Amino acid sequence: MLRMMLGSVVAAILLIGWTSPGRAEQFILFDATFDYTWDQAVNSRPSKSHYYINDNNFLNKARPANWLAPVDYRNGTLHVRAEVFSKPPGTQTTGWTLCYIANAGGYGCADTDYYKSTGVFEREVKMTSWWNNSQLQWDKGVKQMDLIYAINDSGSGHITNYPALKDLTTPTRVRITMVQVSAGSTYDPKIIPGAGDGGAGGITGDAGSGDAATATGGTGGDDGTGGSTGTGGTTAPGTGGAAGSTNPPLSSSTGGSPGSGGAPGVSPPPSGSNGGPVAGTCAAAPSPTNPGWIALAIPAALVLLVVTRRRNRRG
Repeated sequence: MLRMMLGSVVAAILLIGWTSPGRAEQFILFDATFDYTWDQAVNSRPSKSHYYINDNNFLNKARPANWLAPVDYRNGTLHVRAEVFSKPPGTQTTGWTLCYIANAGGYGCADTDYYKSTGVFEREVKMTSWWNNSQLQWDKGVKQMDLIYAINDSGSGHITNYPALKDLTTPTRVRITMVQVSAGSTYDPKIIPGAGDGGAGGITGDAGSGDAATATGGTGGDDGTGGSTGTGGTTAPGTGGAAGSTNPPLSSSTGGSPGSGGAPGVSPPPSGSNGGPVAGTCAAAPSPTNPGWIALAIPAALVLLVVTRRRNRRG
């Protein structure tokens, strides 16, 4: 009886260890570095102001066919990193609308931060919060991403609708990275190659209600910029992003701007990794498996062996 009980325990432990592999809890949908000119905006087809990302350029060919199972990315979060290397002088606001084109169903769009200068701009949004997200059939996957260069997120802010802004919006060079984080998981910035080069800014804080969620400044690189403005709650004044920090410190690393409302936020700065921009690199970050079952299985197996030998001697 004892041997049967020990055998059952060992079998259960081995089964748990065997059937619990680590899963990739985030993946890069695309990591694209490209130049964009007014001629490209006017002549892009089928729609103006667009830049198309698909299997022929930067789209991750190893993306999941089903975003609901076995890993739930549809109900997770989207982390967007926009690195602006160059843009025309001035403070004209620009940014990119990021439209998911599904294999079935409609389409929906998220956005980068809208910016007025060069630098790194990061934001994180729930996959269930951006425009038209429920129209996609997520179990059928995504076939393309349409990026729209715009002056705002109104849906009609395409730069080609404003020809007078031609010299204020183009030419530009950007790196845009979209990281899909599964439901219940946390974004890990180490997944983006070379994201620390040039300074990674703070993540924009979510709006609070009395309690601020102001983001702190990120990890500054050489001549890097710090975090974006954090938005706080609606009662007491809050504070914005803390100064970007480097280890060791480098020159011209500045912090985020002050936020408004609520008490100061406490989000930690993301850490960047060293290296230069890499275009079109797609990778998944696996979760570590738990080897604790091995420590339990080995002693149990030894006990079972001793009991078996004693029983054989008695026989």
